[in-house]
Amino acid sequence: MEEYNGRRYQNCNVLHFDGTEYLFSHRAILTLVTTASCNAACKFCSNEITFTPNGPFLEMNPDLGRVIDFAELAGVRKVAFTGGEPTANPAKLARLVSAVAPRFHRARLHTNGFGLAKTVETPHGHRELLPVLIASGLTGASLSIAHHETTTNRHIMRIKGRWGGMSEDDVRWVASHASDRFTPRLSCVLSSEGVHKLKDILEYIEWGVSLGIKKFIFRSCSQIPEPFQKGTAYSDYNEAEYIPIEPLVREFGMLDGVQETYTQHKSDSHVHVFQLGDDVTVDIDESSEEEDPDSKIRRINVMPDGVAYTSWIDPRSHLFADDATRVSDTIRRELPLLSAL
Repeated sequence: MEEYNGRRYQNCNVLHFDGTEYLFSHRAILTLVTTASCNAACKFCSNEITFTPNGPFLEMNPDLGRVIDFAELAGVRKVAFTGGEPTANPAKLARLVSAVAPRFHRARLHTNGFGLAKTVETPHGHRELLPVLIASGLTGASLSIAHHETTTNRHIMRIKGRWGGMSEDDVRWVASHASDRFTPRLSCVLSSEGVHKLKDILEYIEWGVSLGIKKFIFRSCSQIPEPFQKGTAYSDYNEAEYIPIEPLVREFGMLDGVQETYTQHKSDSHVHVFQLGDDVTVDIDESSEEEDPDSKIRRINVMPDGVAYTSWIDPRSHLFADDATRVSDTIRRELPLLSAL
């Protein structure tokens, strides 16, 4: 318990860094949005419904080093690498993971799988990206696949070019790297065009298990409040395709051999975790984004513009004061409704 500005907070500590005082949650996570670019145009893409400032692929530099030093001092134990599509630049991703992952207890990659089998140069010769990342400290990978049927998956994820998304052989190959050190997971966004009923979820799980996957997450489309939402077709899709999870959670929990092991209900997040049989774990999540309710820092998101933010949706939440000019440019460019307030 900490007292900060006359209020008392749980599960946090006060951190003094570069002459400034910060209130930091013990459960906070660092996310590195490596790039805004992607080889897909998923209809449910959260990057396209709120601000995701563009920039070059994230690489280690003094600005990012400052963020990582801050996170370490604050006791952050988890880092995630996401995009855009991080594996579209395998060499840069490999360098970033090798520099960052060893400084954290857990490190997860969020990817559609595009570049996992591409080769990168290492001191021991050329090797496929995934085992290089694991050797550098990656402890998990969340593979975005909207549907187990290839044509439906490509329709929803709108994958560009000749690559059609992860094949069954690709998923099986990733699953073969599972160990006590590394856990792959399949990630599916619920939508009426794809997975949205209990029957669909069970078919998806059966398909994944047959390929060697034991962890799954199903989540609803993101909900973004005005004025943080861009007026795009992606925003319209997320609104129209929002599927509440509670009916699915009740049905899933009534299945034989299923045990609910964790539940979290917050204003911006509903999480239900189930154990299916002896070794299959299923998360069913419903998330919406909101402005941070108080001064406690719950996350640090480094965007491709190199700025660290403490909110997914609010560019005014930049962590360090000297980023104010870049933040103002982002607001004017991406969220004109916000700049008018």
